[in-house]
Amino acid sequence: MPSSKSNLSLSPVVVFLLGAASAAALLIFFLTATGNPAWPTPEAGPQRSSEVPAGSATVRCGNPPANSTVGAEQHAGQRAPPGDQTKANEEEAEFAGMLRRAAMDDRTVIMTSVNEAWAAPGSLLDSFLESFRVGENVSHFVQHIVVVAMDGGAFRRCQAVHPHCHLLRPEKDGLDLSGAKSYMTKDYLDLVWSKLKLQQRILELGYNLLFTDVDVAWFRNPMVHITMGADITTSSDFYFGNPDDLGNYPNTGFIFFKSTAKNARAMAYWHAARRRFPENHDQFVFNEIKRELVAELGVRIRFIDAATVSGFCQLGRDLNRIATVHMTCCIGLENKLFDLKRVVADWKRYMARPLWERQMGKIGWTFEGGRCIH
Repeated sequence: MPSSKSNLSLSPVVVFLLGAASAAALLIFFLTATGNPAWPTPEAGPQRSSEVPAGSATVRCGNPPANSTVGAEQHAGQRAPPGDQTKANEEEAEFAGMLRRAAMDDRTVIMTSVNEAWAAPGSLLDSFLESFRVGENVSHFVQHIVVVAMDGGAFRRCQAVHPHCHLLRPEKDGLDLSGAKSYMTKDYLDLVWSKLKLQQRILELGYNLLFTDVDVAWFRNPMVHITMGADITTSSDFYFGNPDDLGNYPNTGFIFFKSTAKNARAMAYWHAARRRFPENHDQFVFNEIKRELVAELGVRIRFIDAATVSGFCQLGRDLNRIATVHMTCCIGLENKLFDLKRVVADWKRYMARPLWERQMGKIGWTFEGGRCIH
């Protein structure tokens, strides 16, 4: 059986050749693989667009704290200098501590804002604080007010008359917010918009926020007109009878926000909408986007009857129902201050009368000689 023996004798040769071929193939594989590694290394070429570049882990999708001194370079993806970041952290901690001291038991903070002209002796801040002293059971609210100063002069004046003062650094370098700004000028618009990011930060820190302009006189507790069933409760320039009607005209100089993630997003949305209405103030923009806030973010907005939380645009006549009076539809610091002082004087005259006479409802506002009140 010569053929069978011949096949058997070739088997070791075949096995040897097959083994050598496998070893050669394996060697070639390793030699070629070292040219381009199969796993990423620090030198492995350009980064994929979906990866986060080194140093941007501290960049926030939202706005940075409004009182932060971190420069624009951090917003662009670079780290702020260590000294600036440390100072920003200290200011953030100081602001958070102030909120804790000022907050009510339900974590509600009242906020107002002033510049040097509004905070000067005898100006709006003095009349604003006086209204709490002469009002009916509202003096305790003063300890819950955080006064946001727009400039150094306002901050120093605030510290002289009030325990909770915060200096808000302007968003733009070199911006002077200290003077009496003419209505709807660029400086005026920068002034009224500057507070929104800080308001958003208050919500993010877990506090309910009641913002009140400093030209509002507080005579009774307005909190009884705020419902926690709504996300945002706002006063009205013009109120048409239904608190849920988006046709009411809001006045954001007296507005309440519940501390929710939804409201923080609403505040950011509001601020971003300024780009769509560049020559308008925050209240105009809020009125323009109120339906968007409801439809897109699911925010519930409720309006307060102008007969109680009132203003000159639609002034409540019954002093037995009045909680606050806002110098709305009144342009110019001098005009606002003149009529605010008259409103406080009228309230004093009202409170000086016997209770039975007040309850008759015949004591009203003094309109004669007023600049804006009508």
